[in-house]
Amino acid sequence: MSGVPQSPAAALELRDVRVVRGRREVLHVRALEVAAGETLAVLGPNGSGKSTLLLTGALLLEPAAGEVRLFGRLGAEAGRTALRRETATVFQDAALLDMSARENVEVALGLHGTPRADRRERAMHWLDRLGVAHLAASRPHQLSGGEAQRVSLARAFAVRPRLLFLDEPFASLDYATRATLVGDVQSLLVSESTAALLATHDHSEAELLAQRAFVLVGGVPAQLGPVEDVFRQPASLEVARFLGYSVLPAALLARVLAVEQRATWGLVPPRSAQVSPGGGAPGAGFVSGTVTAVQGALGQGRILVDVGALLAAEIAVSELRALALRPGSAVTLRIDAARVAWL
Repeated sequence: MSGVPQSPAAALELRDVRVVRGRREVLHVRALEVAAGETLAVLGPNGSGKSTLLLTGALLLEPAAGEVRLFGRLGAEAGRTALRRETATVFQDAALLDMSARENVEVALGLHGTPRADRRERAMHWLDRLGVAHLAASRPHQLSGGEAQRVSLARAFAVRPRLLFLDEPFASLDYATRATLVGDVQSLLVSESTAALLATHDHSEAELLAQRAFVLVGGVPAQLGPVEDVFRQPASLEVARFLGYSVLPAALLARVLAVEQRATWGLVPPRSAQVSPGGGAPGAGFVSGTVTAVQGALGQGRILVDVGALLAAEIAVSELRALALRPGSAVTLRIDAARVAWL
């Protein structure tokens, strides 16, 4: 209708896309859309098809079947090269050229049609926004991993992409560098209104950066929805286990929580159980068991407890040490019933 504002075309649309490698179908997505300005996190175990999805969406990998549209246009109709110039891709490896940081950004600007006279100023502007302007003359071998990735991100944002593909861009960085850079990227995505497709293993990155989450398992979609909904209510046992939930028979968990429940399974997120040493459950919501394994990573401890089924609980490593927990220790867990999901 004349005079009625039109909604912007989706940044990315996939329709019945199939990708085959070595005669094996590695990705099959019937329908997926990334709205203009939206960040969609792609989650899944190793080998689930996350990188394949990003490469296909970026028109860097030809699907065996289906349609991939960028900004409402098919690559075959609009020209794949022209469409790619409206996007940018950042990989886990910064993949910088053997030239200065500033020149890396300038080369990208040249490929995207920025006049030569404007490239240096624009490159320095984006190096500054990513906090590495002081490294403009440095070559890749002179940069730390975090610095190199900041240059790579400056190169990507400098071309003002309408859609940014982020393939595990923080995975190789140390914890402190990663935490800071994730926050900086979040601010840039918002301020630039850039749509993004983010492949990540890190749930906190998905929660901070994305509005929706798309879970892939074995190359096929397992769940799609707002990030908070996906993490609060997994759609299947596969998704629950991938997200770190403990899967217990509903009858067992309902007895512990003193609630009526007709579901088949109770899903307990790993951060919903408080741990205290010793056995003897004092009431509803408490359950005693024996530690079967002690694990840890990135400052977070994790114990597996046999309560009639295996229940995982995450606690700080400092608390884990203070409690002197080890396989065979008797513990009591208090489960937060409000955070339990049911299937």
